[in-house]
Amino acid sequence: MNKYEHIIIPEIIKEAIKYSPRGSGGGDLSVPVRNRKAHAEYLQRKFDTAIVDDANVKQQMGAISLPARSGVYLEFASAPTYDLASKSLEDQKAGIRLLNIRQVKTEDNQEQTFATIYIPHGKESRLLEKLHKYATEELRNGKPKNDTLFRSIENINVALLKALWTDRHEDFPTDHNDWYEVWIRTSVTENTANQYERFIDSLQNLNIRFKEDSVLTFPERAVFLVYANIDALTKLLGCSDQLAELRKGRVLTGFLFDEYRNEQQEWVEDLRARLQFNPNTNSVICVLDSGVNNGHPLLASIIPESNCGSVVGEGLADRDGHGTRMCGTVIYGDMSSCIASTQQIQIDNQVGSIKLYPHDLSNRKEVWGFLTEQAVLTSEIIFPRKTICYCMAITAEDSEQGKPTSWSGAVDSIAYNNGDTGRLFMVSSGNIREIDDLDKEIVAGYPDKNSLRPIQNPAQAWNGLTFGAFTNIVAIHSSNLRNYDRVAPIGGISPFSRTSSLWEKGALIKPEVMFEGGNLYKTNDSQFPFSSHPDLELITASKNYQISGYFDTINATSAATALAANFAGKLQARYPHLWAESIRGIMVHSAKWTSSMEIQFPVRNRRDMERRLRHCGYGVPSEERAFYSTENGLTYVAQEIIQPFIKEQGDTSPKINEMHFFELPWPREVLEQLAETNVTMRVTLSYFIEPAPGEIGWKDKYRYASCGLRFDVNKEDEDQRAFQLRINKLIEAEENEERGRNDSIRWLIGSDNRNKGSIHSDELNLTAAQLAVCNLIVVYPIGGWWKTRTNLKQYNNKLRYSLIVSLDTPVESIDFYNTVKTKIETMVNIPIEISTND
Repeated sequence: MNKYEHIIIPEIIKEAIKYSPRGSGGGDLSVPVRNRKAHAEYLQRKFDTAIVDDANVKQQMGAISLPARSGVYLEFASAPTYDLASKSLEDQKAGIRLLNIRQVKTEDNQEQTFATIYIPHGKESRLLEKLHKYATEELRNGKPKNDTLFRSIENINVALLKALWTDRHEDFPTDHNDWYEVWIRTSVTENTANQYERFIDSLQNLNIRFKEDSVLTFPERAVFLVYANIDALTKLLGCSDQLAELRKGRVLTGFLFDEYRNEQQEWVEDLRARLQFNPNTNSVICVLDSGVNNGHPLLASIIPESNCGSVVGEGLADRDGHGTRMCGTVIYGDMSSCIASTQQIQIDNQVGSIKLYPHDLSNRKEVWGFLTEQAVLTSEIIFPRKTICYCMAITAEDSEQGKPTSWSGAVDSIAYNNGDTGRLFMVSSGNIREIDDLDKEIVAGYPDKNSLRPIQNPAQAWNGLTFGAFTNIVAIHSSNLRNYDRVAPIGGISPFSRTSSLWEKGALIKPEVMFEGGNLYKTNDSQFPFSSHPDLELITASKNYQISGYFDTINATSAATALAANFAGKLQARYPHLWAESIRGIMVHSAKWTSSMEIQFPVRNRRDMERRLRHCGYGVPSEERAFYSTENGLTYVAQEIIQPFIKEQGDTSPKINEMHFFELPWPREVLEQLAETNVTMRVTLSYFIEPAPGEIGWKDKYRYASCGLRFDVNKEDEDQRAFQLRINKLIEAEENEERGRNDSIRWLIGSDNRNKGSIHSDELNLTAAQLAVCNLIVVYPIGGWWKTRTNLKQYNNKLRYSLIVSLDTPVESIDFYNTVKTKIETMVNIPIEISTND
C-alpha cells in the first residue's frame, strides 16, 4: 500500500452555527423537607452563634498582639445523604466567596457535604436578608424565597482550620512543623503583587517560613508553600482574610535503579557510524528529569551542553542515572533494536535536558508545579522559536480520586499556555515498585490487583498525556530465565502499571495510552516471589559509561514515557504544521488494545468498558497508522478555533455561543460499492482546558475546566436539521446537569465513558452502506468556569481544538484516500500537496 500524509481539512468545510436554546430548565437538588418557621429560627440562632465565635477568634488574636482578620469564615453543612446548594451561598457583588466544597463520610458511613465561605466585614447582613426572605416571603408559585438554599443547610459554624483542609484526613497538621500548601483567594480587580504582599505580611507577622520563589498562580487562586504547624496555621486563619484552602506539601517518590553492564565498545562505534542527525530541525523533545551525562558517545552529538539546564540549584550532570537513561530511550527508542539493525538511524529531533530532580533529595518537599513551570520556561530560552514537547517521568504520591493538585494544575497551565500555541506535555502514570514488600500481593494478583494502585500525582492532569505500561517482552530464549514463568503475557499490561480504577465514576480516564514497560518473572521463592531481570527490560544509555559500561536498562512507566516521547517527536517532526493538540490526538487516535488486553479486561457492557479504559487507556499507539494514511485507511485532521460562550450587550449572563458542523468530503460512492463490508469510523477530539484548581473546582463539574467540548456524528436517518435539533437537546441536558438521551449504543466506547477530561475518542463499526451517509460531524461546547465565573470576564475567550476522523477497512483493493483528495481539490480549487512513500 502507498503511504500518504494525512488530509488537513480546509476551513470552508466547517460551518459555525449559533446555538439556539429551546428554553430554560435546571436539575433539582435533593434537599430535606423542613418546617419553614422552625428551620428559619434555628438557622438564625446558628448564624448568631457563629458570629459570636468569630468575634472571640478576633479577640484572641488581639490578646496576643496579632492583627485580626476583618471578615468572617463560615462553614455550612448539608444533612447527611442530601445535597447542599453551595453555589447559592456565593454573592460575588457583595464579596461573599465560596472557598471550598468537601464531601465527608459520617460515622454511619453516609456522605455529608460541607462548604466554606468568606464574608467581608459589614456584608453579613446580605446572608441574613436572604434568610429573612425565606422566613417571610413567597414567590408567585407559593414557594418560599431561597427555599432550596436554606432547606439544604443543616448546620452553620464559624470555620475552623479543618474547614479549610481539603487533603487527606490523616495528613491534617499536627504540633510538628511541616510543609503545607496554602491556597489563597485572588481577585482580578486588585493588583496581584499587592495581594501577595498583603499575605506575605501575614506570614511574616507570624514568623511563618515560606518559599518566596515558588508561588503558583491560577484563576482566583495562588499557592504558597509554608513551613508551619497546627498552631501557626490556626493563627494564620485568625489574622488573614485571604485563605481558601490548605493542603499537604507534596513529596516525590524515589527512583529504583538497576545497574546493568554491557559488552563491547564496538556496538557503540557501529551505532554512531549509522547515526544521521538533523541539527537544523525545529522539533525538540525536552526531558525533565535528573539531568544527563551528555558526554556519553551516543548522546554527545544530540544533547550538547547548550541544550541543558537546571532549576534545582545544582549542576547539569546526572548523578542518579535516571535522566541519562530517559534521554537514551527518547533518542533511540529501545536501543536493542538499533544495535541489532544495520540500517541508518535518522534522528530528526533535537533533545534537551532540564534538571528538575535533585540528587539525594527524594524526600525534599517542594512546590513541584512551580519547578516544572520554571523548567519549561528555561527550555524555551534554550530553544527559542522551536516546537517543544515535554517528557516527565517523575511522580509523587497517589492521586486521590484524580483530584487536581497544584502540580497537576501547573501541568495543565503549561499545556494550555494562556490559550496561545499549546504545549504537548507527556507524563508517566507512576509505578508499582515494592514488588517484594508492600506490592507483593498486588503482583501476585496480576492483572486484577493492579487496580488497587492508583495513578500518581501529577498524572491526573487534564491536558497532560499520561502513559501506562504494557509489555511484549517475555524473553523466551533467555537462558537465565529458562525455568521461570513470567508475570505478564505478551501484549498484557505490565506488572508495573498503575490505573485509575479506584477513582470515582466521573473522574478522568487515565492513562490514555500504553507503551512498552517491561516484565517481571516468578522466582519460585516464597519470600521474594518476583524479580526483574535485564532480559525483561529495555536497553538504554548508562550514566557510568566512563567506568562500568556504555549500556544500562530501563523499565516500567519511565520506559513507556520515554518511548512515547520518541514516538511524539517523530510525529512532530514529520508534521511540523500540526498543533500540540493534534499530535496528542493522533497518538490516542491510532491506539488499539492488544488481544491480551481484551482477554484480561473483557467487555460485556459499559461498566466493563470503563474498567478496560482505566487499566489500558485506549491501548497501544500504532506508528504506522499515526504517521500515514493509505488508500484503505484515511485520516482527516481539522484544526479549528471555537468561541464557546458569549456575553453580548444587554445579556445578564454568558450563554452558549456556537457549534461547528463539518460536512466531510466523503467517499460515498466507494462505501456504497462495499455495501455490507465492515468499515470503522473513528473520531477523536483533543483540546486544552484552562485550569482553575481548588476544591470548588473539583466538586463542581464546570468549575475546574474553562470549557468542555463534545463531538457527535449524524445517524443514518438524520439530515443536518434533525441532527442539529438532537445536538441542541444534548447541550440543554448538559447545561441543566441532566442525563440527556444519546445514541451511545452504536458507539464502541459510549458517550458516558468518552466524555471525560479534554480528549475524547470513540469509533463506529458499521457496514459501508450505513456509513455512506454518516459524514456530518459536530463539535459543540458545554459549560465551564469561563461561563460561570463572570467576575473574571473570560466568557468571550476562544479555544483551539483538533478533530481527527478516520475511515478504515481491511479491503485493500479500494481507494478512500484519492477519492476524497479529488473531492477536496474540486471544492477549494487548490491541489493538496501530498508525499508518497512506496
